Amino acid sequence: MLKISIIKLFSLLFLITLIVINLSFFVEYERRQKEHIYQTFQRFMLGTRIRENGGIDIPERLAEIGIVYSNLDNDDIRANGDILLYGTYSDMIDYNSTMYFVPHEINATHISVQDIMYTAAFETDDYSEVLSTKYVSALENTHKIDMSSFWTLFWSINGASFGFFVLLLGKLLNLRNLKRQIKAAGYKKQFNPIVMNTGDELEQIAGAFNSTMQKINDLKEARELFLRNILHEFRTPVMKGKIIAGINKDDEFRDDLKQIFSRQEIILNEIVKIEKFSSHDWELEFNEYRAIDLLDHAMDLLLRDDTWRIKIFTSEQAEIFNVDYELFATAIKNLLDNALKYSKNNVEVQILQGTFSIVSEGEPLEASRLDFSRIFNRKSEVAGSGLGLGIYIANQIFIKHGLELKYIHKSRKNIFVISKNNNK
Repeated sequence: MLKISIIKLFSLLFLITLIVINLSFFVEYERRQKEHIYQTFQRFMLGTRIRENGGIDIPERLAEIGIVYSNLDNDDIRANGDILLYGTYSDMIDYNSTMYFVPHEINATHISVQDIMYTAAFETDDYSEVLSTKYVSALENTHKIDMSSFWTLFWSINGASFGFFVLLLGKLLNLRNLKRQIKAAGYKKQFNPIVMNTGDELEQIAGAFNSTMQKINDLKEARELFLRNILHEFRTPVMKGKIIAGINKDDEFRDDLKQIFSRQEIILNEIVKIEKFSSHDWELEFNEYRAIDLLDHAMDLLLRDDTWRIKIFTSEQAEIFNVDYELFATAIKNLLDNALKYSKNNVEVQILQGTFSIVSEGEPLEASRLDFSRIFNRKSEVAGSGLGLGIYIANQIFIKHGLELKYIHKSRKNIFVISKNNNK
């Protein structure tokens, strides 16, 4: 579906509406002009009959219907004017925004035509084949069409439309400004209240957003403070334990203690890393790494003694992945940990054609246990499958990298495949 902003949509609809309105005015204007021309032509015809009937009060009678004798030269009117309508004996011509009824030369060989022309005051001493009308005055229209109400309505509607457009556009621009400020607030580590001095609902929305964001910011600060305190309380005994282990005289016991406390320290560092990722404070640093190096780091993070059960199969050509080194290795580690924990046999890692596949023997997993988008799967926890936080975090990390985690069960083997997301 085509996406279009409210401002563009509103501007487009306003433009279409304005065009329709003005086209309607244009049609009405043309209709009035044609009606005026037709009515003027009828008055000219009536004026011609008045002149044909003769009498000393012809000018007064013509004036009553808005017509007078013109003082202009007929040839000048014809040469410089535009003919609007053609008549039998006269043509209606628009000249300098005034309409005239100008007689034209007529073939006067027939006696009836001569009589009509004589009655119409087209007098001549010698009737010839073509009767000259050069000295017969044209009729001039003095009745002007009143378009003041039309133009008043035209400018009122257009002015009101533009005023409405400018007013509403200003509100929409304020809305866009509010959207930009809200979007910018999401990228800042420290929340700064949004300022909107519009005195309308937008200002109320900004106020409600500020109040909500302030509560979220307070919760975030409380969470960070709590986490720092917890980590401090855990790291202190770990550091003391490492110091004590270093001065122990029993070499075998000392090495075991060092390994235990080193593992505890790695776990604490991983907790910090996962917490930052979950709270979107971790900025991914993409670089190209060999798949085998990523796998080695993941195995180092496992903190298990049975990593020898992991069998690696890879193509001759080194597979390269553009990922965040620490996070991606952590996700692979979570999958390997589950595979080793719930399978007694060897675990295969296949790195082929830009994909990671982790294969372990086992019964097929229920569909309800494969909802990786859920942070905890209670049914899975009770069943002991371990598909809880570890798989959720791994899946979220893969999503951040534009990858997809798929599950396949084939030949009594559970297969987790990490590959490119075809929907992206």
